Amino acid sequence: MLTAAQIGRMSQLLDQALGLDLKGRRRWLKQLAPENLDLEPALKQALLPGFTVVGHFRDLGTLPKIDATGLNIELAGGLLQSGQQVGPYQLISPLGAGGMAEVWLAQRADGAFKREVALKLPKLSRLRQDLASRFARECDILAGLEHPNIARLYDAGVSAEGVPYFAMEYVAGLPLTDWCDARHLGIRERLELFLQVLDAVQYAHQRHVIHRDIKPSNILVTDSGQARLLDFGVAKLLAQDDEPSELTQLYGRAMTPEYASPEFLRGDPIGEPTDVYALGVVLYELLCGDRPHRLKAGASMGLLEHAIATTAVERPSTRVGPEAGSERGTTQQKLAQRLKGDLDAVVLKALAKASADRYDSAAALGDDVRRYLRAEPVRARPDRVAYRIGKFAARQRVGLGIAVATIVTIGAVLGYALTRSTGTQPIATTNIAFAVPGRAAVAPNDKSIAVLPFVDMSEKRDQEYFSDGLSEELINRLAHSLDLKVIARTSSFQFKGKNEDVRSIAGKLGVANLLEGSVRKSGQELRITAQLIRASDGSHLWSQSYDRSPIDIFKVQDEIAGRVAQALNTAFAGDDEAKSRPPDLEAYNLVLEGNYYKARFTRPDVEKAVQLYQRAIDIKPDYALAWARLGSAYLNQVGLKGTPSADDNRRILQALDRATRLDPKLVWAYYTRAGFEMSVTWDWAAAQADDERIREIEPGNTYLLPSAFADIALVSGQVDRALELYRKALDRNPLDSYVVDAIGFALCAADRLPECLQSRLELRQLHPEFGGVNSSVGYALLHLGRFAEAQQSMQKEPEEDGRLAGLAMVHWAMGRRPESDAALKSLVRKFASSRAYAIAQVYAYRGQSDRAFEWLDRAVRQHDALIPTVKADPLLRNLHLDRRFRALMATLKMP
Repeated sequence: MLTAAQIGRMSQLLDQALGLDLKGRRRWLKQLAPENLDLEPALKQALLPGFTVVGHFRDLGTLPKIDATGLNIELAGGLLQSGQQVGPYQLISPLGAGGMAEVWLAQRADGAFKREVALKLPKLSRLRQDLASRFARECDILAGLEHPNIARLYDAGVSAEGVPYFAMEYVAGLPLTDWCDARHLGIRERLELFLQVLDAVQYAHQRHVIHRDIKPSNILVTDSGQARLLDFGVAKLLAQDDEPSELTQLYGRAMTPEYASPEFLRGDPIGEPTDVYALGVVLYELLCGDRPHRLKAGASMGLLEHAIATTAVERPSTRVGPEAGSERGTTQQKLAQRLKGDLDAVVLKALAKASADRYDSAAALGDDVRRYLRAEPVRARPDRVAYRIGKFAARQRVGLGIAVATIVTIGAVLGYALTRSTGTQPIATTNIAFAVPGRAAVAPNDKSIAVLPFVDMSEKRDQEYFSDGLSEELINRLAHSLDLKVIARTSSFQFKGKNEDVRSIAGKLGVANLLEGSVRKSGQELRITAQLIRASDGSHLWSQSYDRSPIDIFKVQDEIAGRVAQALNTAFAGDDEAKSRPPDLEAYNLVLEGNYYKARFTRPDVEKAVQLYQRAIDIKPDYALAWARLGSAYLNQVGLKGTPSADDNRRILQALDRATRLDPKLVWAYYTRAGFEMSVTWDWAAAQADDERIREIEPGNTYLLPSAFADIALVSGQVDRALELYRKALDRNPLDSYVVDAIGFALCAADRLPECLQSRLELRQLHPEFGGVNSSVGYALLHLGRFAEAQQSMQKEPEEDGRLAGLAMVHWAMGRRPESDAALKSLVRKFASSRAYAIAQVYAYRGQSDRAFEWLDRAVRQHDALIPTVKADPLLRNLHLDRRFRALMATLKMP
């Protein structure tokens, strides 16, 4: 017979093992600490096959019933039955069960009232009697939740036998998703029901109660169409906010894993954004019939948690749930066809990996849902998360050149450093005829190609980083063909996961040929297939499969590139980057995996990339490319957290300098360092020197050089030269929103106002989700004197700082000084600490030079990301003749 102390230890040990699969349990048992070996027979009986109860104590047989000061096992979940009494309640019939608890229909056994309740009981009854007082205290708080969409918590306590219970309002209804599917509801009806849930969650949050287990089964809808949120506060009862509680240690985490946020799974502090994430999962499931991440049969919980923390969420409009052939699947298919980009953006913002990047409240999420229902622009934009990266205020993009991202002005922000830190191919085109509907198409040159992302066909689908890396390497190799136009990764990867016709893809990219393929990797076996396709008729110009060892990957890359160049009758030139290729395959794979995570551009992902690059360097300390990638990842970390420290700057430069010492011809290291010098240290001379070094190494580089020198030209105020170079850059990346935006800025700065407006409208047509696009159209209209239209466009701008700055100027132009003053006052009150440059622009436009210079000085002290555009910015042009402007240029040492 086990003692009470042994039972206590066993309870805690079982918590560790119940989440493991069978193989994991066997391994866990073999690794038992010596002090627990006396429990090995009982643990094997509970955990291994051949015993009728897994995870409960019924089959142990010899376990005693002990007094209320210790533990009680006899009333554990799994032993309950109809008619049994728990506290003052008599059980009637089971309503359901989850991994941690059972729910029974019950009523008062003492006849005090006949109301039926839903009684929730933990499956493992190990609650000590001395914790009962805590239930009573928290019950008073939770029972005070009075809301029409919240099922009331009537009572909570601990029975004399030590069984904790929660008596909740019994709601007769169907789970939210089932109720909607049974009635074949459309998007509007589903969203209106979802808004009821959001109101309930916001109500509770205002009372400092976090649900922590939001999922469709906890949201029942009655016959009358009223949504009721169940189990509110149960998780609150099971965990302290500040530190792990004894109850949490006993019962584990309350959140259902597939609805759990990344920070919840990591064990980080949680709050309202944790519920917002779960609400995002519910909304996703409502719209497409499946969850963003699903625990597959036989898969470990670790894989699910890894996916939630790292894997990008597929847009709801592109996904139909696992029951695609069923009646429910048909309903979801119809819904997916009606989804619009704005609603996708709302869901993706709610599901952001970092809690700071989500909606900060259920109310904010509800506001955007209501905007969507009113056909108004939503505040969530797909690029807004990366767009707000501290003082840089620039968005990450995969591509090169200066990221001139409109924020609150027709002017732009240099996202140069973060752009360059990606180390991937840049951008360009002389026009965007292939990307913008309604413009005349230009026949593509026969010697033009786009490499589409190779598909991961591995059994476990765990080689996406490898297939992406292969595609990027092929782009890099083909780019060294002397007369071959190769589209950059930024544009070609926009078609990843999309089943679009090859002619359509080629038309949008402006090429005559496409290279596509697949990768299947298993252990020491590697199969790569590649097909070169003529877009005009879909015929194969060349195709081949390679069955090789992974160590041969470099030879395969060179052979594919060579065969493509041969098929297109173009000269293929070698490159010096081969010197940075490691003979060690493990180090190479680590860099590829690091690139994959770095491109996701969230704090956890970039941190993961840093670790992978460091591991590659540990294996091969002289791996120059790994050092360059590490420097770019450090730069991304700075961009994500805000203003860099001296230590941040030092480690960035140390990594990049180490890369150039190891390989003096590694152009990506110089390109990234120039970006750092341009937008972080404002060392224009050093940035230009690094760009000149690139030209010395590869004078024919059509990817890096146009965008690199366009950046310098823009900072120098040479807008015509910048425009010319950005147009060249766009030829290689016709779908890149940032270069289209840069061209629009340069056109406005050059006083080519009708072309500027056309460019801004094209950007909005190409990328309606692009941050600040409405205000950029508004500024173009403002400069053209079309004030009423400018005002309408400004009012559609979801970015509040951009909207306020724009309206302050439009109202001023229309002679409405009180309205202009009010907008400016709000801008200063809300954004003085982060948007000093934008405030300076408003004052400059209003002709208030003294105040404009005050705010420009503050912008310099804040290291405002817009400062590098100060020479070219047309909104500051009326300050140029002032001696203070010349003094500012001298202070900044502008080229």
